[in-house]
Amino acid sequence: MNIARSFIVSLMLTSLSACGQDSTGWYGVIERDRHTLSAPVGELISDIRVQEGDQVTAGQLIIQLDDSTVNTRIRQREAELAEIQALREELIQGPRSEAIARAESAVQGAQADVLDAEQRLQRAEQLLRSGAGTQSEFDQRLAARDQALARSEQARQQLAELRSGTRPEQLNQVDARMAAATARLLQEQKALKDLSLVSAYDAVVDSLPWRRGDRVAQGAALVSLLINQHAFIRVYVPSDAYDQVAVGGQLLVKPDADMPAFLATIRHIRPQPAFTPFYALNERDRARLMYLTELTLPDSHADLPTGMTVEVMLP
Repeated sequence: MNIARSFIVSLMLTSLSACGQDSTGWYGVIERDRHTLSAPVGELISDIRVQEGDQVTAGQLIIQLDDSTVNTRIRQREAELAEIQALREELIQGPRSEAIARAESAVQGAQADVLDAEQRLQRAEQLLRSGAGTQSEFDQRLAARDQALARSEQARQQLAELRSGTRPEQLNQVDARMAAATARLLQEQKALKDLSLVSAYDAVVDSLPWRRGDRVAQGAALVSLLINQHAFIRVYVPSDAYDQVAVGGQLLVKPDADMPAFLATIRHIRPQPAFTPFYALNERDRARLMYLTELTLPDSHADLPTGMTVEVMLP
């Protein structure tokens, strides 16, 4: 809205100057670069620290969004990371002596089961040969012996695994899980930081349309700041002077009758005319085309107020 108002003021003043001013002089308006803070997520506004018109410094808190949801997620991520870190420490320490003792007992028990199964199989075989037993009973004893052997081998391998300690592959897997958990925690911590909207510049609060308790949508513009150190002049240069200006060149600026004129450097010239396209105009109308031009104010005049009208002319 301020840009549109400045455009209208510049247009009116330029039209007036065409009637009573020298053809090389134009009127412009002092503007400042705008810095807009937007909502990173849809959330409630829990605090507003400034008002429109306040001066703020770089790093100053402007608006605080509600952080209860993000803090809950951070605690969850911290718990996940702590669990993985404990698992890694357990793998580094290796199995406890009690676990090894239990595994040794399991091996001994499995070996005893194998011995018992072997004896039962031998009796079943003797009965089968004497005709007192059946083939079905012998097959059952044979299967039981094979199962006992398998359990014994499994117990032996488990004991060997405990005695050999943690494999490098296990640590690599846990390290990968820990890295992923750390990344998720850092992401949530950044989301928490983003809920505190701070100014990146020394600036003036230009627009603040929200109140505490309002719920804002993601991407909504919360506050608009005018940067103190980025003052410039917005002026419309007519087509008959377009070939006399260039980026990096200088124009003479006269603020008012009580202030001496000074030079300002051209930082940007819009290549397209501001009004009707040139191909739709006749030769007389083309002389009325205006080109938006921006001039950087020197440090000596950087404190001139926003919205002030100045006269700009060729040096």
